[in-house]
Amino acid sequence: MLTIGYHTSTTSGFVKTMEEVKTYGASTFQFFTRNPRGSKARELDMADMENFIRQKNAFGPVVAHAAYTMNLASSREDVRKKSFEIFTSDMALLARYPEDTVYVFHPGSHTKDGAEVGVERIIRAMDQAKALFPHRAICLETMSGKGTEIGYRLEEIAEIIDEVASEDVGVVLDTCHLFSAGYDLSDPEAFFNTFDELIGLEKIKAVHVNDSLAPFGAKKDRHAPVGAGEIGLDVIGRFLYADPIKNLPMILETPGDPEDHEKEIQRLQAFGQSM
Repeated sequence: MLTIGYHTSTTSGFVKTMEEVKTYGASTFQFFTRNPRGSKARELDMADMENFIRQKNAFGPVVAHAAYTMNLASSREDVRKKSFEIFTSDMALLARYPEDTVYVFHPGSHTKDGAEVGVERIIRAMDQAKALFPHRAICLETMSGKGTEIGYRLEEIAEIIDEVASEDVGVVLDTCHLFSAGYDLSDPEAFFNTFDELIGLEKIKAVHVNDSLAPFGAKKDRHAPVGAGEIGLDVIGRFLYADPIKNLPMILETPGDPEDHEKEIQRLQAFGQSM
């Protein structure tokens, strides 16, 4: 059985969120650490968090997603400064979450300064914040390659991880992004061999499970429900059940309500039983 859930709000508290997603067949969930289009973080209810940690038991690791506004690679110094403040603030929040929490952020966009410069900026920012890492999984997300995004090439992520040189730093794979960036998911063994050579399989900490509205290699970030896009249920299913990732937390970021995600979860669990 996959440890799978979906992105949701924790406004009602972590305990209530866990109880709610369980009713839809989920065994994990993802949430934003703060306003995804801003920078403000809601005050953390520590009594609720302590109850969540106590009651979590067999519930899977949850995934904390950084704000979209965070861009450590930006050409603008003010944006980089604000992004660094968000990043370090998230590290303080992360220290209060369960120890198996996975934190994920978009590497950023170089905004026309060039990928090499953008990568160096990310490395410098992460290296400066390294002393604040709370020994949780701090992950770069694989991106689709739209615009001036960094992280759609595994080589860029590999360089960042190598240079930051922290055992806390890992990767969250996104099936839509990988497909759109030009990685063939229909041959999981070949993909994971490539990943292992460049980065190391032990660095994969979670998976975003999304079909793609855009065709292979389009470099567009257009999520679709599982089985309703260009990748298809069969390819996604075989990819998710590959040995290197089948036991990791998996998060649906697909359009729809919890009832829609429940159907996707059922389809993917049934796929595994039919293999």
